[in-house]
Amino acid sequence: MRNKIEQYFSENREALREDTFTLCRINSVRTQEEPGAPYGAGPRKALTAALELCAGYGIAAEILGDRVLRATIGEGEAKIAILAHLDVVPAGDGWTKCNPFEPAEIDGVLYGRGVADDKGPAVAALHALLCLRRMGLPKEGSVQLILGSCEETGSSDIAWYRENYTMPPMVFTPDGDFPVVNVEKGHGSVKLTQTEVGEPLGASVEYVKGGTVANAVPGVCEAVVRFISDETLMAAMAFRAIGGISFGLEKISDLETKITCYGQAAHASLPWEGENAISGLLSFLAVLPLAEGPGHGALKRLSEAMPYGDYSGRAFDTNITDSSGPLTVNLGLIDYSREKGLTATLDMRVPVTASTTDITEKLTAFCGDKLNVKLGSFSQPHCVPEDSVFVKTLLEVYEEYTGLPGKALAIGGGTYVHNIEGGVAFGCTLPGRTPKMHEPDENISLDDLALAGEMFAAAIARLVS
Repeated sequence: MRNKIEQYFSENREALREDTFTLCRINSVRTQEEPGAPYGAGPRKALTAALELCAGYGIAAEILGDRVLRATIGEGEAKIAILAHLDVVPAGDGWTKCNPFEPAEIDGVLYGRGVADDKGPAVAALHALLCLRRMGLPKEGSVQLILGSCEETGSSDIAWYRENYTMPPMVFTPDGDFPVVNVEKGHGSVKLTQTEVGEPLGASVEYVKGGTVANAVPGVCEAVVRFISDETLMAAMAFRAIGGISFGLEKISDLETKITCYGQAAHASLPWEGENAISGLLSFLAVLPLAEGPGHGALKRLSEAMPYGDYSGRAFDTNITDSSGPLTVNLGLIDYSREKGLTATLDMRVPVTASTTDITEKLTAFCGDKLNVKLGSFSQPHCVPEDSVFVKTLLEVYEEYTGLPGKALAIGGGTYVHNIEGGVAFGCTLPGRTPKMHEPDENISLDDLALAGEMFAAAIARLVS
């Protein structure tokens, strides 16, 4: 079986590249809804292009609800599905290898927006189905390839699909990492608001502004203070010259100074990879001789709840960890003004055994009468047993085809299968690779893409034969 699979992908390397480039030439960033295109013209165009690819290969496929493409090989009830997506994030600036929507191959590496996330993996999955069909599989039942068009902006495409169609008992997405991601923490947000507005005259914080989205460690935060001497500010800056943050002072009037804290942005699921500029700036403000008042009290209590360097909720007694990893709490957004008060948002990645209610209650008790605490939307943890036949088969195939040890992974982020029973992530990023997803010069090697396709075909062959 392995020889047949490897022969197919050896013979079809050029098709693998060209099919990937066909999809990656389409700017499928979500835009305004249009008739027949709920996520805009680009995502719909990508679905149509994928449908044409399937038709060219004689694969039965259809676009459902203008949101999802479903391709099928075999007959009867579906036993397994591969779930990938054709929408992409905006290209951004800073590309050096190619124009983002004019993909290129350089020294065996494919470059372009979507080559790794997730159009290249989707094409590898399509060719896995073509390989299986050549081998006469599946003998019974069917195998599906489901391609969505809204993963990057909330996955309402798959929510719609699940409301109208049934997912097979086994689903994997190549929109993650190898070997296998079988556990994804719960994910939710908490909003903190000041209970009382107003400040007395005297040394004050005029405003604090930081963060762009809750699910990212903020790299920059700024504040303006009044009636605080340069000497006091310089002393505070020296006192807070710690860790990976730095401060800048800018005199904007005789009475006011802007303070900017520079940290390091990172994904909220991996807060230890960043330096939180909001909590860094709050620690600066906490040592200033500010006049007493509800706003300053709220800022201080927020700083105490989320001190610089802590992303575990230790201050309010929620330092929780289990086999899925630790609880992480990221202070992602802050908007404070002396007139309007404070609003801040925390992003939480919750271990499988943790109680969101318990965490929220402890935070509420800690904040006391300084801050209101409100839990926002929350996605429950997702777990597929590591000892299931499905996961064990995927790991066995990974070990055989890569020669690397296979181990199931738990992550703080969410994949395309987060709410799908029995769903796991299988690829497409191999250990040690830097595909630069969501960054300039997104890339994946053609060798890795072909190897992923081989593993998809091998795993499905074992699971359906």
